Amino acid sequence: MPGGSVVICVRTCDGGFFPLPYSRASGASLTEICQALCPNAEVALFSMPFGGTVDQSVSLTGTPYTSQPNALKFQQSYDETCSCRRPGQSWADALAAAEAKYGHHAHEIIITAQVSAEMSRPKPDPNVKPAASVSKPEESQPIGTPDSLDPELDVNGVDTKLQAATKAVSRETSGIRDDEAKAASHFGLTQGQVVEETDPDGGRRKVRILAPSF
Repeated sequence: MPGGSVVICVRTCDGGFFPLPYSRASGASLTEICQALCPNAEVALFSMPFGGTVDQSVSLTGTPYTSQPNALKFQQSYDETCSCRRPGQSWADALAAAEAKYGHHAHEIIITAQVSAEMSRPKPDPNVKPAASVSKPEESQPIGTPDSLDPELDVNGVDTKLQAATKAVSRETSGIRDDEAKAASHFGLTQGQVVEETDPDGGRRKVRILAPSF
């Protein structure tokens, strides 16, 4: 035909068709391939023009498609007995013989679950250099050494290190040092008189009374 054509495999029971993938094969091989791809129905080869419709097709002997008794029947009704596979048969089982007999071309990719997962992953750009890893900054340490954080208590339970640090901050490092000032008084946990009194909420509480130091 002018402009070329494609070979199609036609089911004679309802006129349904599909193109054959091996259009360069010999006539006998095309017939075998057509039957292998539709093993449960009677089939015939037709030639359809590129860009045309199935009703323009003709058989390899020149018989028009439209002269077939069941031409275009598949467009008007559905016949469950006219199928390329048996009832309840999967397409994988129906086409197993064709797969085993004709195999695959070297450039074809068989899609399995693993291959599908690999193909769906994004491909890294070879021109993009991987970003340099950034090390996690070390957590800041508390001021002072661990030894300086351990309290040293005297017999009265007073932290002598904390007391010394407080004096240094309040007098020397603050710029208001007074060499003649006396050291601040401190009291132990057992000093003073303990009495009970009523708090503003009506409850009872203990209060330790200390005498002022002059």
